[in-house]
Amino acid sequence: MMIRRFVTIAAAVAGLAVIAPVTPASAAPSCYGSAKAITGTDPTWPLNGHWAKTTAHCADINVKMNQSTSVRTCFLKSTGEFSCNAYRPVQAGAWSLAATNVRDNTTFYLQFTSSGRTGLAAY
Repeated sequence: MMIRRFVTIAAAVAGLAVIAPVTPASAAPSCYGSAKAITGTDPTWPLNGHWAKTTAHCADINVKMNQSTSVRTCFLKSTGEFSCNAYRPVQAGAWSLAATNVRDNTTFYLQFTSSGRTGLAAY
C-alpha cells in the first residue's frame, strides 16, 4: 500500500512539472549578453565625462579587452564625490573583474592604464 501511494505521488509531481510554464532563456538578457562596446582614445570609459549605471544583469562589473591592460572602477558617491578602487590586471581576450558585488543602479566609470583600447563592458 505504501509503495502504491509513493508511485501515485511521484506521478502527480511529474504531471505538474510537465504542466508548469517554462520561461525561455532569451526572456531576460544575460550578464555578458548585455555587454556594451568600449572604444576610444581616452583612458576612461564611458567617454566625455559620462557615467554608466550597473544593472540587474550582473552582480559584478566585467571587462573583456582586445589588449592587455589594467582597469579600475570609479564610483559616484551620494555626496557628488567619487572614489576609485585599485587597478586590476586585464588579460586580452578574457573576461576580467573590474569590480565585484556592485549594487544595481550604481553610477560608475572605468579608467584604464592605456589609451586606444577596445573591448566590452558587462555590468
